Amino acid sequence: MTQTLDQQRATLAWQYATNSRKLQGELPDKYRNLAKGAPALIMNSGLMPTLAFYSSKSKAREEVAESALLADLMTGMIQRLTPQPAPRDFMAFMVMLQKCESRDYLRYTDEALELLKWLRQFVDAVKTGAAP
Repeated sequence: MTQTLDQQRATLAWQYATNSRKLQGELPDKYRNLAKGAPALIMNSGLMPTLAFYSSKSKAREEVAESALLADLMTGMIQRLTPQPAPRDFMAFMVMLQKCESRDYLRYTDEALELLKWLRQFVDAVKTGAAP
């Protein structure tokens, strides 16, 4: 039986949330806070500026949480929307977003927001130990 699109997103988000708990020290909480704030950042600034912000943070100070969230968002969008072969590195992904049509850019933005909707809930669930 095939999964719905929401089930597929939920599966990805659950993976990302449980993987975030494997980060060391305060990083799981930082990842959680970033995931919770990401939709507002995307809505206010746009998808590409948000991705660029996470990339600059992850490179400037070796911020693992920003790097993990950036990788999770890119992987989620690539898995659902990008024709193969998909760009796997940040620069190629940004160039692809720059060159795509407006409707495709909006689809990437919507996909990121839908994935984050699930991720926001799941990072709380794994934080409190609600995961089985």
